[in-house]
Amino acid sequence: MTDDDRLAVVGTRAGVLLALDPRTGDVRWRQGRGLRPCAVTAHAVVAVRVDDPDGPVVVVLDSADGRELWTAVLPDVPIWARRALADDPPSSLDCTLDGEQVLLRWEASTWYEGGAAPGARVLDEHARQADGAVRVDLGSRSVQPASPGDLAAHARPERETAELAGDRGLAADVVDAGRAGGLRVELATPAATDAVVLRGVDQEDDAVLWEVLLDQQTRRPPPLPQ
Repeated sequence: MTDDDRLAVVGTRAGVLLALDPRTGDVRWRQGRGLRPCAVTAHAVVAVRVDDPDGPVVVVLDSADGRELWTAVLPDVPIWARRALADDPPSSLDCTLDGEQVLLRWEASTWYEGGAAPGARVLDEHARQADGAVRVDLGSRSVQPASPGDLAAHARPERETAELAGDRGLAADVVDAGRAGGLRVELATPAATDAVVLRGVDQEDDAVLWEVLLDQQTRRPPPLPQ
């Protein structure tokens, strides 16, 4: 999820972006497929389309209605990393706002996922790691490689999910949390189903003020014994 306190944007499991008012939970628009949100500004939403056949693509949408404004291929992503970026958590994307520009970082890695314990050579062959960073200029509609000075000046922010929970701790079904619109916004998977919900929670008393269904997939009961 990404937000600017006026608009929160979250991606469903299918990569559909859902934009909502973080104070009320009112959905403003749904858009796209295969997208992962990265940054929200007053006028634009920056996302990455991770399942494009030509490799990851930076996608900039209008924050008012979700229409696509322009796109650019994310440069210098190895072919093997394209698949890794499409999956989570083996990869990561994060953005830092800098005026009318966005510093977008990406990381991808793979490792051995076979059954039997392999030898050192097989482990080395399957262990791969790559990363990169670009500057997305919203004014000129361009994407350029970031400089070492950019990365030094804009350190990756640390997530402090535990601090968001206060002394009471987050509920057991919460998989991620952030702040938006003066509330704690939680991404959760209720135990009874495979649904994914987004909810706004009062940080003082943990009262749920609104809840939005992102994905719904009813969990099937186990088969009866024969």
